[in-house]
Amino acid sequence: MKKESLRMSYYFTLPVNENIALAYCDLSMAQEIYECVISDKEHIGVFLDFAHRTTDISVQEEYIKMKLHNNAEGTDKMFCLIFEESIIGCIDLHKINQKNQSAEIGYWIHSDYTNRGFITAVVKKICAYSFYGLHLNKLSIFADVANVASNKVALKCGFEFVGTDKAEVLLRDELRDMNKYSLLKKDFQLE
Repeated sequence: MKKESLRMSYYFTLPVNENIALAYCDLSMAQEIYECVISDKEHIGVFLDFAHRTTDISVQEEYIKMKLHNNAEGTDKMFCLIFEESIIGCIDLHKINQKNQSAEIGYWIHSDYTNRGFITAVVKKICAYSFYGLHLNKLSIFADVANVASNKVALKCGFEFVGTDKAEVLLRDELRDMNKYSLLKKDFQLE
């Protein structure tokens, strides 16, 4: 999925490790995110229904606008995963609740970049940001029971399995079971 693109070199990024960085998502990234999703729709769409709803760039633009609005309201933060100056996925904090000091983490990555530890590293970085930058106390990850990779990421990042919510998410006309994982600030191991 390597692109000949110079546009990412103009964005401010936060290094995660020597291979990958995070960039705060904005509307100028819509085209590149759209291309990333479209080029890997079958992989991403197995567990995330937005991939199949992404039919043109306007869908991605509206999603980013919603996330930016929610960021202004204090309930969401969205970041792009950057590898070699290209967007390869996204991670977000959603349902941020300052009163209860909690949020949920969601993420996806293009299949060309799986099994390299990128998502694990990025989730750990988002946890540190959430606990020490946003002063949250609890983070949650929900993963489809059949999504082996996402369930492994939660465990590798120190999240504790809480339980399975039966028939929790409707995905392409099928109610799916979701595993819930939680991590408290006191249990987070800062590396």
